[in-house]
Amino acid sequence: MVVFRVRGVPIRIGWSWLAIVALVFWSLAAVLFPNAYPGRPAGEYVAMAAVGTLLLFASLLVHELCHTLQSMREGVHVKDITLFLFGGVSQADEPVPSFGAEFRIVAAGPLASFVLMLFFGLLALVGDVAGLADPWVGVLGYLARINGLLLVFNLVPALPLDGGRLLHSWLWRRSGDRERATIRAAGAGRVFAIMLISLGVAVALVGDTVGGVWFVAIGWFLLQAVRAEVMSARATQAFTGLRVRDLMTAPPVCLRPDRTVADLAAHLDELGHHPAYPVVADGRYLGTLVLARAGAVPEHRRGDVRVGELMVPADALPVLHPEDEVVEAAQRVSAALGAPGVAHRGEAPTSWVVLGGPSGDEPVAVLSTTDLERVIATADLRGEAGARDRAER
Repeated sequence: MVVFRVRGVPIRIGWSWLAIVALVFWSLAAVLFPNAYPGRPAGEYVAMAAVGTLLLFASLLVHELCHTLQSMREGVHVKDITLFLFGGVSQADEPVPSFGAEFRIVAAGPLASFVLMLFFGLLALVGDVAGLADPWVGVLGYLARINGLLLVFNLVPALPLDGGRLLHSWLWRRSGDRERATIRAAGAGRVFAIMLISLGVAVALVGDTVGGVWFVAIGWFLLQAVRAEVMSARATQAFTGLRVRDLMTAPPVCLRPDRTVADLAAHLDELGHHPAYPVVADGRYLGTLVLARAGAVPEHRRGDVRVGELMVPADALPVLHPEDEVVEAAQRVSAALGAPGVAHRGEAPTSWVVLGGPSGDEPVAVLSTTDLERVIATADLRGEAGARDRAER
């Protein structure tokens, strides 16, 4: 869900983020502030918690925006920002060009947290001198401490935290291999996440349920993020050196745009039950029909609905050619999956048309996500075999 935009970059939040906000608000209103300032009216604790929660997540947004603004300075366009637990994730349209650019982009976030820690700390000091009520000085002090905690936490050298990304840039500089650096830095992230989950369970068992839940939630989130980083790095390693022609399936099974869904269903066995089909007229590629879309058409309407009405238009899909590098093709496919119009009705293509021929725009093959997954699985098996061989030696 997009809540607003900053310099054209959409800021998104998920439903899980709302649960995190509710947990922060409850822990401040029911635990932290009542324990620190007993005897106050319940409404005052609620007001303090509301201000503290709002400014905490504003601090997280500032932290992430500093990453984004520095990315733009480095020439990396950011597609969107999604706010998560203890920070956010920026989705870029292209990879960071160098380890130096990565270091500067990453360092911008902790620097922002450091400035916010000093800012709220100074406000608390000024408020105390000016005679501001103790609870509200306490709110400012809490914001100074929490930004300091975020600073320290984010500098832990474990992916996907900022410290892990700084470690990644250093490993990248030393080895010259971005993906190998990612896998090595991810190892530290995995260990740190498991430690947090174990600590959370131990803390909950000794009676601090709220603290335990926080540790487990943060550890689980980090563990999932580390897995995603490793999968992406291994995919890039597996695709390096390959071109689309090495993986594509030719010739493609094509459909005419005027073909009815009823006729398609009647001849599906002859067509091979592919998950998606290129739609072609006079040798020109018009779009891709996702078979699940045709299957969703009510049976009584299948004689009237035509393939051309259900297809994803060609201009909404990435253009692939036989000589394209698979790494770049996979990045374009990944970006297209989140584009408007592609995931219409909850379905997206899993086969991508490869254009070629004398005119350069004829569908000559398809590249499917299954083809890409098979290459990754083969690379993983080779990696496991190599690891066993090294262990046996």
